[in-house]
Amino acid sequence: MSSLSAATPKRARALCATCGNDDIDFLAADLSLIRNVDVLAAEVSKRWPRLHYLVLCAGIVRGQHTLTSEGIETNFAINYLSRFVLIERLLANRAVQGLEDQAARILVVSGAAQAGKIWYDDVNLTGRFGVLRAVSQFCEANDVFALELARRMTAAVLSQNVAVTVLKVGAVRTNIRRQFPAWMKLLVPLVIDPFLSQTPEQIAASARHLLLDPKFEGLSGALFRYIRQFKAQSPDLAPAIRLKAGAYGH
Repeated sequence: MSSLSAATPKRARALCATCGNDDIDFLAADLSLIRNVDVLAAEVSKRWPRLHYLVLCAGIVRGQHTLTSEGIETNFAINYLSRFVLIERLLANRAVQGLEDQAARILVVSGAAQAGKIWYDDVNLTGRFGVLRAVSQFCEANDVFALELARRMTAAVLSQNVAVTVLKVGAVRTNIRRQFPAWMKLLVPLVIDPFLSQTPEQIAASARHLLLDPKFEGLSGALFRYIRQFKAQSPDLAPAIRLKAGAYGH
């Protein structure tokens, strides 16, 4: 059983037809609005009391500074805040939890930017918005949240046996480019695509690898990159990424 959200019904039907899997449910949600994310989390928890895999990959890159009707900068609302709220609600409802010998896996798909700055005093970037600054901020927020969630889940007395990893991807040839600023629409196809871009199928294959490969069982708090090839973010992470291996009996 699989479920989709955020996509339009037309795209969801097209995806189902392409993959040849009829056992897919579609839930529409405007992830720019946190009130809608709350409704989505409640519906998911109701339909599927236990999720084994959760992939967070909905996103935009909007070149103009816009706020949602709830007053949040749109890139930050969709690419980070909706993910934070959805995960927190599902965990609170215990809708995401693993088995005794097999962790549930949360995969956060984010941009390749690293070592960015989160403007805690003004995540809306009022008066200082730039698309690269916005991207850097939500990428860093995703990384920090995933690492902290992994630490928190490991330290929990009543563990739900949940592993969290991040897949950081570079330029991907999708419709996310429709709202690029003009300079990015010109630069990315000419300069980035010939050397560094990936197809959606390549990213999906890496995501499946992280979700289903037994060698990643028990791995949590790790960041992976796919720019030209799939690899761990840094070898320095290796000693810390199997935080719960003892609990899993490995």
